[in-house]
Amino acid sequence: MVATPDLSGSFAAQLKPLVAPDGAVAPATLMTAPLAHLSYEAELQVKNQGLAAFWSHHRLPGRPEPVVAAPLPRGYRTTSRRKAELRGGSLHLCFGDKTPLPQQEPFLPSPLEPEEHAGIYRFLQKKLSEPAFRLVAAHLNYLIIRGSYAEPAVIFNVDKMDGPMVRKLKLVAGHLQKLAIPVAAAFVFFDPSRSDYYLESRRPDDTLHFKKLFGNERLAVAFEGCRYLFHPTSFSQVNAAMVPVLLQQARALLRPAPDQYLLDLYCGYGLFSHFLAPDYKHVLGVDAVGPSIRAAVANGRCNSKRTGHSKFLAHRITGGFLGQMLSSGAPPAAVLLDPPRQGPQKGVIPAICGGRPQGVLHIFCGVDQIPAALTEWRTGGYEARRIVPLDMFPGTANLEVLILLAPTKGKSR
Repeated sequence: MVATPDLSGSFAAQLKPLVAPDGAVAPATLMTAPLAHLSYEAELQVKNQGLAAFWSHHRLPGRPEPVVAAPLPRGYRTTSRRKAELRGGSLHLCFGDKTPLPQQEPFLPSPLEPEEHAGIYRFLQKKLSEPAFRLVAAHLNYLIIRGSYAEPAVIFNVDKMDGPMVRKLKLVAGHLQKLAIPVAAAFVFFDPSRSDYYLESRRPDDTLHFKKLFGNERLAVAFEGCRYLFHPTSFSQVNAAMVPVLLQQARALLRPAPDQYLLDLYCGYGLFSHFLAPDYKHVLGVDAVGPSIRAAVANGRCNSKRTGHSKFLAHRITGGFLGQMLSSGAPPAAVLLDPPRQGPQKGVIPAICGGRPQGVLHIFCGVDQIPAALTEWRTGGYEARRIVPLDMFPGTANLEVLILLAPTKGKSR
């Protein structure tokens, strides 16, 4: 028998008694955007109170600073998705697999997504419900929209990819190109496992699993003087309007110096590495082998005037690898740790502690991962010096939290 996880101490549980539900909002919408019916001022107040309650519940050290507000609290998502369900002769595009009640409408817009996303979804819901495109609708797992606000791209996640399917998808792509809403590109991602993850937990490195229908091979974004190209399956922040705030906060917390070395772990396509490179003597970005780290290298050419002192290493980030790397050369003055939502692999935090950097900036994309991580840092001789929550996910029961750590007084090397 599998034990039911105890969610009473979760961040969402601390928020729940502070938020009155809105009976006029569809249950599916409330599940994905439980705070979006509030005014943004009220939402920020709730999140500050909820984070304080979470800190108290878990008896965490330090005190979080006030939540940094988002410049675009609604309509901000540059990545959105819908789960596809063919019901009778109609395709339904639903918010996800775990809605408390079935979504009766073929499509519901989200207050967190740009109007352009809703327009693209509505068009595809109607087009793929036509008998001519029943083959696509029957084998569609997810519809995903990614890219920038100005250049959205569509990804069809399907469990079948053969000649007839590709021909049908190319016809759909032709209709997309004629849409009044500009669509920059369209792709097909083949996922025969129909995994719950809307692209797949294994990001595709095999070109047989990914096919361009039209447009550029790479998505493009620009932040704070840097331009980035990345594979459509690579991770990118869903709130592009908030990314400049995130970058500036990271720089302010790290307080870089021109004689220092920065180790950027889980660097992805180089968002932090390229932005911070001019402030350091040397930046080393590390991430697993795949399209993201290749994009980080290529983005050095896009930002050649900024990133002459940055290099990138493709390697799986484990405690053993970090232990060897940190013991074999000059230790970094600072480490930036921005792992996936599930957090770093076991052994990574102790390995960083063993290298004794002067400072570590650990970025959490989920509040609930903080207690266990802070315990590991404390065991390794590091303490939280500043705790800066960012409202990276307005309308939802979550925050991005930047925690600056330094050696516990009396324990530095």
